[in-house]
Amino acid sequence: MNKKSPVPRQVIFSLLIVGFFFGSAELLLRLHDFKFYFNLPAAALGLPVLDMSKAMRRYNRTIIFDRDLFWRLRPNRVLQVKEVHLKPARINNYGFRGRDFQMEKPAGTYRIICLGDSVTFGWALEDEETYPVQLENQLREKYPGCNIEVINLGTSGYSSFQGRQLFFLLGKKLQPDLVILGFGQNDRIPAIFSDQEQFEKGFWNRSKLDLLLSQSQVYLLIKCGVILAKRAREGFKFSPEILAARVKRKVSPEEYQNNLAMIRRECGRSGCDLILLNNDFPSLPVDPVTDTFLKNAREMNLHLPENWEEWDLLRINQEAAEKIQAPLLDLRGLFAESELLIATGRLDSELKEKYQQALGDQVKKYPLGYIMVDGGHPNQWGNQIISEQLARMIEPMNRFQKFRENCKTKP
Repeated sequence: MNKKSPVPRQVIFSLLIVGFFFGSAELLLRLHDFKFYFNLPAAALGLPVLDMSKAMRRYNRTIIFDRDLFWRLRPNRVLQVKEVHLKPARINNYGFRGRDFQMEKPAGTYRIICLGDSVTFGWALEDEETYPVQLENQLREKYPGCNIEVINLGTSGYSSFQGRQLFFLLGKKLQPDLVILGFGQNDRIPAIFSDQEQFEKGFWNRSKLDLLLSQSQVYLLIKCGVILAKRAREGFKFSPEILAARVKRKVSPEEYQNNLAMIRRECGRSGCDLILLNNDFPSLPVDPVTDTFLKNAREMNLHLPENWEEWDLLRINQEAAEKIQAPLLDLRGLFAESELLIATGRLDSELKEKYQQALGDQVKKYPLGYIMVDGGHPNQWGNQIISEQLARMIEPMNRFQKFRENCKTKP
């Protein structure tokens, strides 16, 4: 009998070298943090570079990639990636923040759904501190015996395009009596491909094999190289001049208003009310994206595209509210008024004492520090201000008034 030939030492040695090379490359890439989140090279390459950031690798374990929504949160878990969320957030049975809910609306229930971005989600807040939870608690306390339900469908990073998609995929199936919409900050982010283009090109339609292989940083680096080569064949160059000339918003002002109008039309057909939030704050410039872009452009001797428009979210929302005949809650104006109350000492003394105990002396030089986590996100007291104002807007609405009357006549 012939004995099996042993594997040549050279083959074993070669495999060890290859394994050592790729293992070392993988380790080095994992130790390195690619700062690509929300910048133009990332937008031009598409999704893969986001996976190469340490924080995004951890974040991506908590999400499901989705062709229609781009991403959504995995159901039934607690988000605890501190670099992304700061505080733990409970995700329910449908992949949204808050307690579990059922698709079918319970009989005799007034149901509100809140569609929005990280402001609605409640970034850096405890679960009970978000304005949807506070709004539900306030309305239930004021109208005991009435079944009022507020569902938080807000997702950090979402644009109005994703909000529109979510509404037609899930939101309208919940049979809401009222829809609260709060978008805009992510719509104005600069991009090479708009959200509509990303959807049409299927950037977020990732196969199971691709997601499995994407656990490897070496694979992601190779994939980025392939995309770079593809872009080069399309005549796309990654020079600052080319990127600056092609930049646009993730969602244009016209697309933004159209997204709101589509939701409004569906609400009209199904009989639900709609409230728009001007998701903007006096702690931010009118258009911080343009300010940053101009600063970088001056440093690199670049120019904005000819069709670049300033993104004045308040003006855009006012126009949209008038077109679709929906009430608008202006958070920039509301918070500016609240800041004035704080600065002039006319804020409720008990509430101000509560703020001071929680926040310390640092807010004395910055009155908005009483109600903001940072420039774009209200803290728990800021969310209380939003929920109280929303409650005032909801109470006189005809649909809510009829609901209250029916509540009173129940045995």
